[in-house]
Amino acid sequence: MDPSENFFGYHLLIDDFTAQVRALCALLKRKYGVTGRMGRVVLHGELFGAKYKHPLVPKSTKWCTLPNKKRIPIAGVEIQSEPFPQYSPELHYFAFDVKYSVSGDEEDVVLLPFDDFTEVCAQVPNLLYAKPLVRGTLDECLAFDVENFITPLPALLGLGNYPLEGNLAEGVVIRHVRRGDPAVESSGVSTIIKLRCSSFMELKHPGKQQELKATFLDTVRAGALQRVRRGKKVTVLADSMLPKLEAAANALLLNNVSEGRLSNVLSKIGREPLLTGEVTQEDVALMLAQDALKDFLKETDPVVLNTSLSFRKTLIRSVYFAAEELLQGEWNRMMDRLKASQAEIDAAIAAQEKAEAQ
Repeated sequence: MDPSENFFGYHLLIDDFTAQVRALCALLKRKYGVTGRMGRVVLHGELFGAKYKHPLVPKSTKWCTLPNKKRIPIAGVEIQSEPFPQYSPELHYFAFDVKYSVSGDEEDVVLLPFDDFTEVCAQVPNLLYAKPLVRGTLDECLAFDVENFITPLPALLGLGNYPLEGNLAEGVVIRHVRRGDPAVESSGVSTIIKLRCSSFMELKHPGKQQELKATFLDTVRAGALQRVRRGKKVTVLADSMLPKLEAAANALLLNNVSEGRLSNVLSKIGREPLLTGEVTQEDVALMLAQDALKDFLKETDPVVLNTSLSFRKTLIRSVYFAAEELLQGEWNRMMDRLKASQAEIDAAIAAQEKAEAQ
């Protein structure tokens, strides 16, 4: 990334990041008895904040200065386009994983198990990091009421007396307490699950997803045949079942093309590349289609990958056309909103420059 690229105002936090990663590196060396140089330490997390629309909470007055001297008001940073959840008027970083490699080589990277992660993060000054909401069996964690869970982050950031109605969390993450342990990872069982509140699901019709998935899987099972290819047993689909499978797969796939998913795709791009034309409407349609296809493939039966190339191409064309159609209806409204937001930022910058000149 270009050092002067305005990526959601992250430059404002660089000094904090630098100090925190250095502290983290020293803690890891002490904990694991590393006497020499630590080749690599990675602190995974997300930027959040810069929006909290409460009448008694003022907007941020902080500014982010890029290496090229361009200044950006934090109040104008838009990490997400959805109205909720909201966390803070200031920009923050939330850590959820730590990886390290003593040699610096990728093959030597170690993911800290959760308890080790919380132990070291607790010792890093001013670091916001993931803490357990519930500890228990998988069934106990799956029973968590994600549909009515108000995000606790504003209260953690000192805004507990200024709650926002309907400020639901997007969801929760369930992770094995020993995720990262080779003995656990080698089992082949997923060690992390995301439970998403239905209000934030990246689906056109969240309530129909299970029905569509069941129809698709039933169709796959009905048409599955065992064959031997090059001495190996493989599962293929009977040609007579392909029309039904295509219809079921297409319905499941297109349910992943939604306004919610589009909002999340746009949040990864940022305002500037869209306004400058660096990222075009066609680019966004392709990103949206790829994101929908990625989630579809997570849920689909592997037997679909053994279907004909023409069948797979049909699905890809279908999801791309659906993404294009959604963008055609949303693009102008979306760009008008981005331009209005940018105009507010430009006005704030002009006012600041005028005040400094005086």
